[in-house]
Amino acid sequence: MSDFLFARPSFIGGAMTIIDLFGISQEYNASSSEKSADTRAMRADANAIKSDFLNAYNSMVEAYAQ
Repeated sequence: MSDFLFARPSFIGGAMTIIDLFGISQEYNASSSEKSADTRAMRADANAIKSDFLNAYNSMVEAYAQ
């Protein structure tokens, strides 16, 4: 699963959320339209799946090579 649409705060940003009562300081990935956001999210998900498959394949190849 990709984390494309989730906020990635720094340590200081995470500490700031303790006192941010109205959620003003949180920033998320923004896109110009819903279609653009969906396309970017789907591409990120596809890349995450591709990475998982490649890792599994390489693990399998290494296991059979021994």
